Parts: sequence; structure tokens; C-alpha cells
Amino acid sequence: MNEQEFTKDTAPYLVFECSKCQQYSYVKITQKTKKCLRCGRSYQVKLIVHSGVIVNGMTAAVNKVKELQNTLGSPQFRTESEFTIPSQTPKQPSQLHIKPHTIQVTSNDGVENYLEAFNVLLRELSHQYSSFPLYMIEVMALNFDIPILILQKLIRRSIANKTLVKDNNNHYSVRFND
Repeated sequence: MNEQEFTKDTAPYLVFECSKCQQYSYVKITQKTKKCLRCGRSYQVKLIVHSGVIVNGMTAAVNKVKELQNTLGSPQFRTESEFTIPSQTPKQPSQLHIKPHTIQVTSNDGVENYLEAFNVLLRELSHQYSSFPLYMIEVMALNFDIPILILQKLIRRSIANKTLVKDNNNHYSVRFND
């Protein structure tokens, strides 16, 4: 039996920057065209051969692309620990010019601390939309700093109080009893 040896790829590759989206790519020099994977722009290799760096081997080409891509990013976003999401302060009823409304609470389980913010949230949604999916309430609750467990309790109570009404399309509408 003839055994095949593993041969290292030493073919020349061109590492170049896309002139449209600034994404780095690599292409074998013997190839005729290369399409940018990010934006789709096509290049003729013979026309761009002088606009990039030539390296030997695919591994070297991939490593060079990684190295060049890393220089594009902002240093403050290179480590996960430095990336923080700014928290928004909850909107107050006075800022929204909305009359506060309260849902009646039967037990003392921490929910009452968030009732006013939740009611403002519902009023704001009802002014913008006649009906809306549940995820919109959840997204808005983030802006009002309402914890998800408290939000679930508030939603259940407002459905029980018929403040939130669910339709056949799994959308909700708000009915305040003023």
C-alpha cells in the first residue's frame, strides 16, 4: 500500500482589505476572483495583488486575517469585563404627564414597590399601541427596572383584575377603570 504523506500547504495567499466594508479576507493567488464574505463585493485577484500582504500557507493567511481584524476593534471592547450596559433610570409619572393608576394588591410580597412604575408602563404602551405582544411589556419593564419575577406577578394580577386583556392573537390591551 502506498502511504500518503501529510504535506503542509505552502501556496501563496493574498490577505487584503475590502474597499467597501474594510473586512479582511484571504485568497489563493492562483484564484481568479474573490467575493467579500461580508458585503459581497467581487474582486479580480490580478487587480488587487499589489494592495495586500502575501503569506505562504492557509494557516498563515487565517492568522494574518485574525491579527488585522483585531486591530479594527476599539480597545475598550476587546475584553468582556470592560463591556457594560448603561442602566436607564425608570421614568416617573410626572415626566410622562400620565395620571398614575394603581392595581389593588392583596398581599405584601414586594410587588407594591413596583406598582406605580408598572402602571405607567401600561399607560405608555396603551397610548402608543391599541394591542401589543407580551414581549413588549417585558422589554419596557427593563427600562423601568422591574425585576422579571415581580413583572410576572404584576402581569398575572393585572390579568386577574382585567386591567390587561388578552385577545385571540396573544396580544394584550390595557383597560383602566378610571
